[in-house]
Amino acid sequence: MVEAHVEIRKRPGRPVARLDRAVAGLVYASVVLGVLFLYVLSGTPGVPGFLFPSILVGELVWVACAVAVYRGARWAPYMAVVLAVVTLGVSLPQPEHYGFAQSGQVAAFLIFAGGSALQFALIAAVALRAYWARRP
Repeated sequence: MVEAHVEIRKRPGRPVARLDRAVAGLVYASVVLGVLFLYVLSGTPGVPGFLFPSILVGELVWVACAVAVYRGARWAPYMAVVLAVVTLGVSLPQPEHYGFAQSGQVAAFLIFAGGSALQFALIAAVALRAYWARRP
């Protein structure tokens, strides 16, 4: 009697590796969009004095997260989710952000809308990464 042995090999980490690259790209894009936002904000008249420094500090935290992602820190994607949730929690309730489109501030509205979509995509990518990383 001949025994047939069939070994099914999974490609471990393959979806996780792709999701890691996606998360990294989304974090880097958040940093670039944040710098662009700071540039637009610096030239906008009537911005309260506390707003620019507080957003600058938030952007520096995003840069620290991007460095951690680049270095491959295991906790970095989860830090990115926390930052994305905080960013959405601060920006979405502001009625002024929705008024950008009505007032003709197209660049500001595109940054707001693009940044919001980017944060939701980042949260989804990290959730998928956590799901695929736990699968046997």
